[in-house]
Amino acid sequence: MKLTQSNIKLIFGLKVKQLRQSKNLSLSQLAKKAKMSISYLNEIESGKKYPKTDKISALSKALGINYDNLVSLKLNKQLAPIGELLDSNVLDQLPLDHYGIDVNKLIALLANAPLKLNVLVSTIIEMAKRSEMSQNNFSRTALRMYKEFNENYFPDLELAVDKFRKKYKLSQSKRITFNVLSKILKENFNYLVDDTALNHFPELRHLRAVVSTDEKPRIYLNNNLSDYQKSFILGKELAYNYLNISDRSYIYSAVSLDSFDQLLNNLNTSYFSTSLMIPGKKIINDFAKFLKRKKWDGEFLLLLLKKYNVSPEMLFQRIASIAPKYFQLNKFFFFRFEYDLLTKNFNLTKELRLNINQNPGGYHYGEHYCRRWISLDIIKKLDSMKKRDFNQHTIGAQISNFIYSTNQFLSISIAKINQFNRSSYSSVTLGFKIDDDDVKNKIKFLQDLSIKIKEVNNTCERCDLPNCKERVIEPIMIYEELSKEKIQKAINKLLIES
Repeated sequence: MKLTQSNIKLIFGLKVKQLRQSKNLSLSQLAKKAKMSISYLNEIESGKKYPKTDKISALSKALGINYDNLVSLKLNKQLAPIGELLDSNVLDQLPLDHYGIDVNKLIALLANAPLKLNVLVSTIIEMAKRSEMSQNNFSRTALRMYKEFNENYFPDLELAVDKFRKKYKLSQSKRITFNVLSKILKENFNYLVDDTALNHFPELRHLRAVVSTDEKPRIYLNNNLSDYQKSFILGKELAYNYLNISDRSYIYSAVSLDSFDQLLNNLNTSYFSTSLMIPGKKIINDFAKFLKRKKWDGEFLLLLLKKYNVSPEMLFQRIASIAPKYFQLNKFFFFRFEYDLLTKNFNLTKELRLNINQNPGGYHYGEHYCRRWISLDIIKKLDSMKKRDFNQHTIGAQISNFIYSTNQFLSISIAKINQFNRSSYSSVTLGFKIDDDDVKNKIKFLQDLSIKIKEVNNTCERCDLPNCKERVIEPIMIYEELSKEKIQKAINKLLIES
């Protein structure tokens, strides 16, 4: 068990309460026997206070239990699941405090719950240990929901960016570069910016940056990064300082974020940095021009990458933040897929769904995503090109129709080679739901016949689309369901005829 002070107090309080209740003693009766106030005993049982040795001795005598057994962290059968829960990382990853939930009260409720509920708790913990829940899945899912509840737009951060621009005299007409942000970080926040030292350590070459906050703050940047990637990181570092955010990771790597607070702060600084590099008024104007084009024009979006000095992901994330508020395009998904040339695996590494029930990416880890999506097809197109460099992008659009439903999406995807690994590609995709005439009127190029229309699904395992050339595995999950149905029908027939 994790021996944090909070856990020790919580376990001790639960044991005292359970022993008191097993002896049919009220709070006041035990307080009287142990010669302490009712309020103090209540604080002990709720895990807020841990008594001194003389008080523990008094409690052990009043409860008729050995002193060592009372202070031991060994738990009986009923409380054992609570110990497992505290020992796991599940509670750390749930943003309970952000939703006004007192962890101690939640634990107290579970401690008094029937055995069946404790079995459920144990089951969830076991699942968490064996699945991606143990890798921040709880926190990341909560973060995605947080973005969805806010319609992916954060006015306070937008305002903070505007104030930052005015304070440091950053014109919206000029694109922001690494040199511009580096100068602000050095002159106003006393940073040293080093983009050479990190690469002297082979073990650290996969990291984007490392921050040291000793005597003088220093940020070590990977010199393999492009100008826009370095700019994005410096924009985040400026946000941490300007917004006075202290709960953070000092390693720029997704695996280093291990709590909801750090994930939320990472979201805020990423949003700040992206908004800094892509001013709201300018992108609103550019996106409006894009939607008014009568023909699909992928080149227009690629030119925006150069105009703002940003990555495809930053551009799509920014569009995803302004589309609901300023264009009422509030039903969409954002995906980032990565493809490994060696394993031939596609992995969904980032997702956001706003106001859509269908999950275009599929919930099913370990299964094969539908290859008919533009997200994956655009990566294959990039892989087929003879010339490959980090500045190369492929872009495409597709109208995606979910089979067996009326759900239809305009999916726009950009793919590129990953900066640190030439055998790895990634694509980012924005998919706007086409569900009424209002959306069709806003996106003028939807009628462009050059945009392919494809029937799509979630994963191959759960799709029985006939004659699918892109299929990579048989629909085994559907076969299993059919087998279960046949067995049930046979059982029903047996019961009727016998």
